[in-house]
Amino acid sequence: MQKKVNFFSDNEDFLWHFDNKFSFEDAWKWVSPEAREATGVSSAKEYAALWRDVLGSFGEVCGSAIAPNARKVEEDGIDLDAAGNVVVPETLRRNIETLIQIGVPGVGASPEFGGSGAPMFVELAANEILFRACPSTALNTCWWGPIAHVIERFGGDREKQMAIPKLATGEWSGAMALTEPDAGSDLGQMTTWAEPQPDGTWKITGTKRFISNGNSEVILVLAKNAKGAVGLDKLSLFMCLKEEDGKRNVHVTRIEHKLGLKASATCELKFDGAKAWLLGENGKGFHAMLQLMNEARIGVGVQGVGLMEATLRMAQDYANQRHAWGKPIARHELIAEKLLDMEVELRAARSFALSACFAHGMVHLGEEYLLRNPGLPAAEKSAVEAKLGRYRRRVRKWTPLLKYWVAENAFLHARSCMQIFGGYGFTTEYRAEWWLREAMILPVYEGTSQIQALMCLKDTIKHAINRPRALFEKALGNQVMAMSDRDPLDRKLARCRQMYYGSVLTTIKQVVAEAFRSSRREAGGMDLLKSIKLLGRELQRQENFGPALLNAERICEMKALVCMAESLRRDCKKDPSRKWIYERFLYKAMPRITCLKTFVEQEDPVIAARLASGSAREAHRLKGPVEAAGGHLQGHGNIARGADGNLPGAGGSHPVH
Repeated sequence: MQKKVNFFSDNEDFLWHFDNKFSFEDAWKWVSPEAREATGVSSAKEYAALWRDVLGSFGEVCGSAIAPNARKVEEDGIDLDAAGNVVVPETLRRNIETLIQIGVPGVGASPEFGGSGAPMFVELAANEILFRACPSTALNTCWWGPIAHVIERFGGDREKQMAIPKLATGEWSGAMALTEPDAGSDLGQMTTWAEPQPDGTWKITGTKRFISNGNSEVILVLAKNAKGAVGLDKLSLFMCLKEEDGKRNVHVTRIEHKLGLKASATCELKFDGAKAWLLGENGKGFHAMLQLMNEARIGVGVQGVGLMEATLRMAQDYANQRHAWGKPIARHELIAEKLLDMEVELRAARSFALSACFAHGMVHLGEEYLLRNPGLPAAEKSAVEAKLGRYRRRVRKWTPLLKYWVAENAFLHARSCMQIFGGYGFTTEYRAEWWLREAMILPVYEGTSQIQALMCLKDTIKHAINRPRALFEKALGNQVMAMSDRDPLDRKLARCRQMYYGSVLTTIKQVVAEAFRSSRREAGGMDLLKSIKLLGRELQRQENFGPALLNAERICEMKALVCMAESLRRDCKKDPSRKWIYERFLYKAMPRITCLKTFVEQEDPVIAARLASGSAREAHRLKGPVEAAGGHLQGHGNIARGADGNLPGAGGSHPVH
């Protein structure tokens, strides 16, 4: 008989955060009347209890039915037949059918289309449970809600009725197609294009590659709105169906053979005049896609938490059973500390991830609330917009930090798990090596770690340049708190913040110095504040960002560590029994931030020389074409640049799909 395991109720840390981090009182105020009616509850307390029960049922299915199939799902894998159909193994098909039977596809869809209207933070949190059970199954089934949300937000009635009801029942699945063979993060290199048709539809031509779940029935495609068009304002978002009028509309030309996620179809898609429908405004596709991109990046962060949970439990179980020199290896100092750090980092990651989930969910609820109630009294509307603004700022700040830190560290957790297993961990007899392979995608898809770092750096520098005095004040304020706060842990946190702000100041100084050099101006002994005011927007131009780009990952990691420590501090203020997590996390974070600060302050002549020599070689190689084009390069490196020559907005990065 199959042992009953519940991946929600067996996790006391997850339960604590559900009860303490998700404010259903706040969410209930913005829940639509249709969603209230669909769930059959009449108060915030009942609403919280409902979704707790739903996650409990989901956790039991994942622990008792999905997880036991994970090895067989990977071994069976997937295939592509001669007709271009992705062949799904029976084991994976059973997992998908099981999730459909308990109503997972429609949990997040609006009741109008047959869904339950779950708050998005519950949807996102569920990723941890499913990814812990079987990552390949998760990658086949995590698209129902997100794709439905985008179509509902930007599609017309025709597109909504065409796709969302079938997504809500699980009859259809979805995917988003952004990446191309020669265009990943650099949107300017995208070649897929669309042309309008007399009947109001469009035809799309081009190829997309590395498309997760690309064998889906409905695919959201980002494409240029005319052949050869240039600029972010020429990108539009379209909805394509795999089949149209009984014929293949989108062709799967290959599936990738991968290191991990072997039962998730990563496809190359060919659009040869494929029929499509415009979603949202023409030329605003990039902004429409941001909603799904940000949701997906938070989702990957939560997936990483699920992987960390799985590998910690494996490592703990093995270390407690394996004896050496008369005691379990879990009691040997080196292993004991490794297990402790894995546990603390997991709890910190979950605290931060679920905070981001809740903030993103509240943004979604708040925006829908305002759309449903255009006639709100001015005072109430202002209050809602102010609250919504706070949540938006958190999401914008936290999303790249969460994706970066959890993706990078989930891999390290998987490696530590394999190391604790020793030689057994390197064999396929145990699953440690499998989790290591599954972890390696996390820093890559939905935007690489380096793209997340660039997003973080761009926003951090831009904010500091626009409000330099605030940065100085924060640096000084935390210096004072580091010496005077009564709580020794809070003094340590203030010291971490001070080092982070100091590193940002150092980076800005480097950017200012580069801007003076590129503009051939003399600094003339001006202080930093005056220099920033003088140079203004010139500081945000890409050619001045070289010194800052070298520190992007360091700044991102420091900022992530500070934000995670702040999240743990909020937790232990609610529940003092959690103070040890905060204390141990700071114990490890502070030396790491100190080290990163040292790197930021150093100027390495070796990398500077290497970059300079590389630029000289590239300039020589491009000399002819550049002169023919009037001597103006539209951009360089891996960052897409806007028409004004400035760094792109927060969505200027492009995820890998």
